[in-house]
Amino acid sequence: MNSKWYKRSLFMFLSVFASGLFEVDVHFKKREYFKKYESLMQDKIQLEIDWRKIQFDLSEISSGLSLEKDAKLKANMIILDPSLAKIVILNEQKTEK
Repeated sequence: MNSKWYKRSLFMFLSVFASGLFEVDVHFKKREYFKKYESLMQDKIQLEIDWRKIQFDLSEISSGLSLEKDAKLKANMIILDPSLAKIVILNEQKTEK
């Protein structure tokens, strides 16, 4: 009867020890996976920001705003106000039928 108590206590000790090791391992893996998750979320956010910048640049190029911006900056061009424009026609020949 005394040896059964010894075997039971050894079995209980080993099972508690094994479950403790398992718990520590699970906690460590959970922490590592959380770090990886946070890193992936930061990458996702950065990719979304880059995608929005690309879409903005594409819409700017397709609408002609970038051409207008380049004309203003590089060639010092301005948009002419139609009310101030004076059209001069030189050498106009009239053709009669």
